[in-house]
This record gives sequence, C-alpha cells and structure tokens, in this order.
Amino acid sequence: MEDGIYDVCIVCLHHRIAQPCIKQALPFLKKGSILMDMCGLKGQMVLEFTNACRMAGLYYVGTHPMAGREKSGYYASIPNLFDGANFIITPTYGTSNEAVERVSALAKEIGFGKLVLTTPHRHDDMIAYTSQLAHIVSSAYVKDDCMDDAVSFSGGSFQDMTRVATMDEKMWASLFMDNRLLLLHHLELLIAHLSEYRTALELQDESALQLLIADGRRVQEENVRKRKRALEERAQLLNEAAKEETKKEQNA
Repeated sequence: MEDGIYDVCIVCLHHRIAQPCIKQALPFLKKGSILMDMCGLKGQMVLEFTNACRMAGLYYVGTHPMAGREKSGYYASIPNLFDGANFIITPTYGTSNEAVERVSALAKEIGFGKLVLTTPHRHDDMIAYTSQLAHIVSSAYVKDDCMDDAVSFSGGSFQDMTRVATMDEKMWASLFMDNRLLLLHHLELLIAHLSEYRTALELQDESALQLLIADGRRVQEENVRKRKRALEERAQLLNEAAKEETKKEQNA
C-alpha cells in the first residue's frame, strides 16, 4: 500500500490485531482521510482512536456490519453478504459528523439495508445479547447425547439453533472474554429464565409452563411487529426517494 494517497482506509481485522495495526499505520495515512474499522467490539477502542486520529489529522469512525457467516476465510466469502444487512456506526464525542455522513453514504452504496447510530457501550451491550449469547447457546446446545442421530429427526428449529456452533474458537473466545462483563449479565438472565422452565417441569406444573411459553410468545410477537413496522417505514422512505429522483430526472 502506498502511503498517504487513500481517502478512506477500512480496517477489517480481529479487534486485538486491529488496534496495534492502526497505531502503526496512523503516521502513514493521508491527512484529512477517514479511518474506519469493522471490529466486533467498540468500547474503549472507539474513544482511543477517535482521539488518536484527531491528533494525527485524520477522522475515525467505528463501524460494525451485522452480516457474517459461521465459516471464515476468503473461500467462505459470498458476493451478497451485506445486501439488506444492518450497519452499525458508533460515533462518540469528537467524531466528525461529515465523516459519519460519508461512511453512511458508502454503506448504502455497498447495499446495507439499515444504518444504526449508537454509542460504543450500547453497541457492546446489544452485541453481547444478539450475537455472543446466541453463539454460546448454540455451542452448548449441540453437546447433547442425542446429537449423533439428530439429523434424522430435525427440522428448521434445530438448524437455526445449531448453525453458528461451527464458529472459530480463537476469534469468538477472545470476543467473549473482552466483552465478558456485559456477556455475563445476559448469560445470567438466560440461565435464570431456563431455571423457571426446569422448575415448572420438575413440579409438573403445566399451568406455570403455559404461562412461561405465553410470555415468551408475547415478547416475540411484539418484536415481530416492531420489525414489520421498521420494514414498512424503510420501504416508504425508499419509495419517496425513488419518486424524488424521478422528478429530478424529469425536470433535468
């Protein structure tokens, strides 16, 4: 890579590797350019590099594309991985609004469906729940004495539960450890809820079991309604943008 000629530099590395690489690269990057990372944890990293880049005459924007696969490496890549996916941006105090706008425009061009702006801490908390906890559950779920014959008796729910159990252990173990306090919080909540189901089964309390299942159903139904509304709002915005673009072309 030639020094100081690129307007945007995108770091797509494991977060533990990315940090020393960024520190080493800062003196060689073009003044006024944007440095963005795709790391799975933000936290202190965003604060540190926002300040470091500002002192080096650069603009730093922390991002996280919410699209991935259970397999790693170049040969596991697919061309439409980002199509319609969420793209998270984690600005903090000192983040350039103009840099955020340019990164947002780039994400839309790549094909991301929804752009989410949040704080670094909120990002790590949500990722602990939506991604890291799900991987732990999947990894634990497959360690059952029925697993050897499961393929002949399984359907879609089994596939959903087991897909990410083939994760890379080195990468994910480090992500879990470096976000352990937030992850432990959500893991403890899950264990407490699972204990409620176990207690109902042990006591042969079918009414309690029905209440637990009904409660879970209501939570998920509300989640589905929210997602549906969000998709409808996005479709409306896209439709309005398309109409506006058509008007501009007609008036040109």
